[in-house]
Amino acid sequence: MNLIRTAIDRPIAVVAAVLMVVMFGLVALENIPIQLAPDVNRPVITIKTNWPGAAPAEVEREITNRQEEEMAGLEGLREITGRAEQGRSRVTLEFAVGTNMDRALLLVANRLDRVTGYPDEADEPTLDTAGSEDSPIAWFIVRRAEGNERPVHEFGDFVEDVIQDRIERVPGVSRVTVYGGSEQEIHVTVEPQLLARYGLTVSYVTQAMRSANASISAGDIDEGKRRYVVRTEGELNKLEEIRKVVLRSTEDAATGRLARVTVGDIAEVTFGFKKPTSSIRILGEPALAFNAVRETGANVIQTMRGIAEAVDELNASAVPTPASTIRGTLTTSRIRLML
Repeated sequence: MNLIRTAIDRPIAVVAAVLMVVMFGLVALENIPIQLAPDVNRPVITIKTNWPGAAPAEVEREITNRQEEEMAGLEGLREITGRAEQGRSRVTLEFAVGTNMDRALLLVANRLDRVTGYPDEADEPTLDTAGSEDSPIAWFIVRRAEGNERPVHEFGDFVEDVIQDRIERVPGVSRVTVYGGSEQEIHVTVEPQLLARYGLTVSYVTQAMRSANASISAGDIDEGKRRYVVRTEGELNKLEEIRKVVLRSTEDAATGRLARVTVGDIAEVTFGFKKPTSSIRILGEPALAFNAVRETGANVIQTMRGIAEAVDELNASAVPTPASTIRGTLTTSRIRLML
C-alpha cells in the first residue's frame, strides 16, 4: 500500500487525522500529571502515638508492644514493624499487594480500639496511610524580620492557623506539616514558701485543678413535653478561672466565716509556650519550616503554580502583620520556597 499516494488522494482524511492527534495531545497535556515518577500506592498503614517525655523503653512497653500484639493476625497483613523513640511510637503495618485498603483501614481502627490502658499523658493514636506519593513536593522556611527578637518557635500557632490553612486550600495539596513551632499553654508557677504556709503539696494542687477542669452531666429535667439536659461546664480556659480554683476551705466555728485558699494565692498563672521539641536553623538563624504534600494524581506544575500564588498572597498580606494571632507588635519575615 502506497501511503503517500493514499494521503494525496484523501486530503480530508489526512487533515482530520492530524487534527485528532493535535486535539488528543492538548487534552493529554492538560489532564495527565507531569512528574518524573508515577504514583504508586503502597499497601501500608502507620499507627502513630505520642507520649511526651517518655523514654523509648517505656514507650515500647506501654504502647508499641500492646499495639503489635493486637494487630497480629489481621487479614492480608505481611509484616509489622514497630519503632519506639523518645516520646513517640510508630507501628507500620504492610499488607499484601492488592489488599482493599479501605477495608484494611477499618479493621485496623477496630483492632486499635481494643487497646486500652494507655498512660494518662499519652495522646490518642492516629492512623496514616503511607506511600511513595507522600514525599513533599516543596519545602518552605519562615524567618524573623530584622529587629524581631521574639523566639521563632512562638510563631508556631500563627503558621498553623494562617499559613498552613492557606496552603492546604491550594488545589492539589493534600496536607501541610509544620516543624520547629510550639503550642501556647498556661503556666502555673507554684511558690514553695506559700505551699508550706498553707500546708499544701504540689500533688494536691494538681489533683484539685484536674478535678475542677471537667464537664460533667447532671441529668435531665422534664418540663411538660420538653426535656432539658443539664450539664456542668468546668473547663479551665481563662487565667482568672484557674486563679479562682479553691484548694482548701475552712470555717471559723466562732464567727461562721469561711476562709478559702485558691490557686491564685499560692501560684502565678500566666500564658506561655511549650518547650520546642525540635530546632531549625537556616544560615545560622533560627527559623520555622513546613512542607506541602501533593494529592495522588494531581498535576505537579499546576499545584506548584497555585502554591507560589498562595505564598505571594501571604507575603503581601497576612505574614507581615500577625498581631491578631501573636500578641505584640513584632512581625515575622517573608516565606521562602526551598526547592
